[in-house]
Amino acid sequence: MLCLSKNVMSTKKIRTPSEVVQKTRSLLLYSKNSLDVGSQSTELSSLIRELKLILYGDDYSEPSAEACAQLTVEFFKEDTLRLLIIFLPMLNLEARKDATQVVASLQRQPLPSRFEVSRYLEANLDLLDILISGYEDPQLALHYGRMLKECLRHQIVAR
Repeated sequence: MLCLSKNVMSTKKIRTPSEVVQKTRSLLLYSKNSLDVGSQSTELSSLIRELKLILYGDDYSEPSAEACAQLTVEFFKEDTLRLLIIFLPMLNLEARKDATQVVASLQRQPLPSRFEVSRYLEANLDLLDILISGYEDPQLALHYGRMLKECLRHQIVAR
């Protein structure tokens, strides 16, 4: 029985960055339109942690530039950044920390992804209002502040 469970664990499907973003987006949309946020929060936290892992790597591997670029393009293509920022207050503390790191890392992705980020921010400057209003809540101020700081690194936003 023990051998069987090892095989089951090792056959866990590895998702592509696009799949992780799509699944995250789906859960954020579902949670946004649902009163039962709690049932999805564990899975959402796990997906956000997986996004962070793709962008930062782990103790055993460095992040893949190709995976980071794919994740960045997918993240901004479907407006997932907006959903993550809006949904941040509903996340638990660890998921908020991970989401903040994900947003910060997305802002710093090397070229050509950096152009994706700048174009997205230019078209969605209203996100800055959401980030600034986050300072009103002491539990969110640090998270929103870090995200805002990363956004301000882009010339279009700083202007």
